[in-house]
Amino acid sequence: MQSLEIIRHEHRNLGAVLYTLDQLVDQIESGKVPRFEVFHGLLTYLDRFLDRYHHPKEDQYLFPALRHRAPELDAVIGELEQQHHEGERLFIDVLKALSAYEFAGATEFAAFRDAVYRYTRFERDHALREEREVMPVAEEKLNAEDWAPIDAAFLDNRDPMFGSAPSALFAKLHSDIVSLVPAPVGLGAQWKKS
Repeated sequence: MQSLEIIRHEHRNLGAVLYTLDQLVDQIESGKVPRFEVFHGLLTYLDRFLDRYHHPKEDQYLFPALRHRAPELDAVIGELEQQHHEGERLFIDVLKALSAYEFAGATEFAAFRDAVYRYTRFERDHALREEREVMPVAEEKLNAEDWAPIDAAFLDNRDPMFGSAPSALFAKLHSDIVSLVPAPVGLGAQWKKS
């Protein structure tokens, strides 16, 4: 059952990144200059981790085991799998909106802001649904034989920013997040005062 704790941990990390995206958009709305390199870094992280490690392992390991042991969850799991695809589409919308905003300037900000808010809200709701509707049933119904391949798969996740050995590229992004974003994720300007 180690994988459920890993999933919860990954959801917390995802929540921090989504919060950061929202905060950076809010800062632009209140007059700050956009830091496009930070947006690109956050989106690269989401692409590399969420869509390459996290969701595929749910789809390939956790969900099939649950379908076998808890067929009553079949419809919910089908919806969650569909949401993984919908999240990818919303992510692409954010990338396109960022590109337009970076190229064309302030006239494209509202479309970018709206795309970010749609995406962050969607991903938060998705993670919450997994934690409320799927994970408790997994704890109850899956046995040790079911958990072995699931745990092995999730233990193999390599989180490039929040993992035990973050890459230099994402370590810099993490530092930027801490300095740019207010609590509870970052320190904002407060870190300079201490």
